[in-house]
Amino acid sequence: MASRPPYNRPVITAAPHLPSWYLPACVAGTVLLLLVLIARLRLHPALALMIAALGLGIASGMPLEQVPLSFTAGVGNLMGRIAIILGLGAVLGRLLDRSGAAIALSDFLVGAFGPRGLSWAMLLLGIVVGMPVFFEVGLVLLMPIVVAAARRSGRPPILVAIPLLAGLSIMHGTVPPHPAAMLAATAYHADLGRSILFGLAIGIPAAILAGPPLGWILTRRWTRRAGAVAADREAAIASAALHEMVNVAVGGGPPAKQTEAEKMPPPAGPVRAAIAIFLPIALIFLGSWADALSSPGSGLNRALRFAGYPDIALLIAVLVALFTLGPRIQTGRHHGRELLRKLTAESFEPIAGAIVILSAAGGLSGVLRDSGAAQATVSLAMGAHMPPLVLAWLLAAVVRVSMGSATVAMAVASGVLAPMAATTGLRPELLVMATGCGSLMLSHVNDSGFWLVQSLFRLSPKETLATWSIMETVLSVSGLVVTLLLSGLLR
Repeated sequence: MASRPPYNRPVITAAPHLPSWYLPACVAGTVLLLLVLIARLRLHPALALMIAALGLGIASGMPLEQVPLSFTAGVGNLMGRIAIILGLGAVLGRLLDRSGAAIALSDFLVGAFGPRGLSWAMLLLGIVVGMPVFFEVGLVLLMPIVVAAARRSGRPPILVAIPLLAGLSIMHGTVPPHPAAMLAATAYHADLGRSILFGLAIGIPAAILAGPPLGWILTRRWTRRAGAVAADREAAIASAALHEMVNVAVGGGPPAKQTEAEKMPPPAGPVRAAIAIFLPIALIFLGSWADALSSPGSGLNRALRFAGYPDIALLIAVLVALFTLGPRIQTGRHHGRELLRKLTAESFEPIAGAIVILSAAGGLSGVLRDSGAAQATVSLAMGAHMPPLVLAWLLAAVVRVSMGSATVAMAVASGVLAPMAATTGLRPELLVMATGCGSLMLSHVNDSGFWLVQSLFRLSPKETLATWSIMETVLSVSGLVVTLLLSGLLR
């Protein structure tokens, strides 16, 4: 009988008869190794995750030939579910950006709320734009709105932007199809439609607490550096620098100079922006609720499930956006198939790094699972009688504060706690929320987002800690509290 190829071998877990404390100690050592590699040696998170995963497999007693097999299986399990979703989400965000649709929606909301409702308009803007767009791109996209609002109100731009930052951050951390939230939803086997619904139900109250009220408190304590004129000038400089940075980051480059013969198409309006943002969410919801809306097994039921599958829902949304937003791309170049093809290809460039990091995180999850280290750690933690949601939040928060990366925090926490998801009696979507909120805890000097906000708003490190870092901490703790309350209501 022919021998099995290596990739079909059965899983071989760690050596038996190890002390009960040994595998949890290996997990703790893995987290410490990640901290040293990322924070001390400044190694890229993807490489650090790979080294930590292989080191854990060897230290846990797995056969050497099994370690790379478990790693690649973990990569395949994760990427098989989220890679296409991330790519299509990036295309959708790019179309919203380049067509002017996101700015049109922003102008509409700010105008509708008026000067007194500015903070609430910023909050809603962060939530709506943050659902399909990465945090960094969303901040860049909306910076002109922040600058204009700061000029009108006479307040420093960072204080005007606190509600906006809260909305963008909570959506990025808890609502699929953002990478870290998708990773946790996959690890915990959570329903994607319910994860989005819970993310909104938990994220909106948390963002409200960390947004307008906190912005009001910080405004009262803020000492202006050089008066409103200087603040306006610095905000305008920051906005220009930020736009140049994001153009390079997403592959767009600096805007091309127009000749007299070139004619810019009118930008897309707020209605087209709203359709592009909410269409995939609506389809995913319909797929999740197919059995409640139609007879199981019927043609309508199968159609709803098909259209509501995340990959299909986002594909439909992207195709609709290509038709509705594609002709409104803000460029003087010919608006044909070649431009849209190039725009689509450019959309994948900003997420390449995130996909590699998530792939390595999936490999670490595979080794944690196959070595038995995840289950041993969960058993030890459950013996301490800590509530599972608090445990998920605390583990993600510790990793986040130690390493600075929300994605790594969610990868480590969900990888360790995944075996717990089916045994707690809790909805796995709540574990996604608790882990996501923990991954936002106390952004400080080891977080790239800290330095992004510091440089773009022209703040000192102390001012960034007193605004952005406080907002992230309030957001994280508020999210946990709302998650616990929702868990109590659902029991």
